Amino acid sequence: MNLRVRRRPVRYARIEVKPDGEVIVTAPEGFDVESFLQRNSSWLEGKMAEIDGLRELAESGFPVNGEFYGVVRGRKARIHERFKTVVLPPYPDELREELKRFLRPRIEELIESYAGRMGVSPGKLFIRSQRTRWGSCSGKGNLNFNLRLAAVPPELREYVVVHELAHLKHRNHSRAFWDFVLCFYPDYRPAREELNKWWGVLELNPYWRWLEGRE
Repeated sequence: MNLRVRRRPVRYARIEVKPDGEVIVTAPEGFDVESFLQRNSSWLEGKMAEIDGLRELAESGFPVNGEFYGVVRGRKARIHERFKTVVLPPYPDELREELKRFLRPRIEELIESYAGRMGVSPGKLFIRSQRTRWGSCSGKGNLNFNLRLAAVPPELREYVVVHELAHLKHRNHSRAFWDFVLCFYPDYRPAREELNKWWGVLELNPYWRWLEGRE
């Protein structure tokens, strides 16, 4: 087990399992971490089994639009939707740009579809490689979307767009915010759970690890 112990002045110890399988225990000085892990062994085994399942899925190809495409090595990056293949170029920058070209029109189409109905006027659209979130909305109304959205099923991408557009009405995650999201994306709860699974898949996928400079 890949274990990391963080000693912090906290009142209660806690366990966190990262998508890549790393186990992090945060506990005060002098706390018996080994006994703590033994008491939580059943829960921990379940989480590790879940990650093993995600790892098997993650290694089945290059994820695009919720599917796993075959990978071909080549000189120029390209996504072939018809043949379900991705041409992997020598350098990740080239593939990142190709994924941006793939993702941008799909995001723009969703914004155009929802903004009027939701009564919002978004600012500029940015697509970036982000390590902690699927999207964000700036104080100026600009929308930022994670390049990882090229990998997920279209309906999950749709939820993220609705979520960020809703922040143009409600800046926090208040009850009013979630009620507003519910009006336009009723299945937001299962969508959030599915997005968590896809985040884990992308953390484990060898091609996205290369793409994001994690290998």
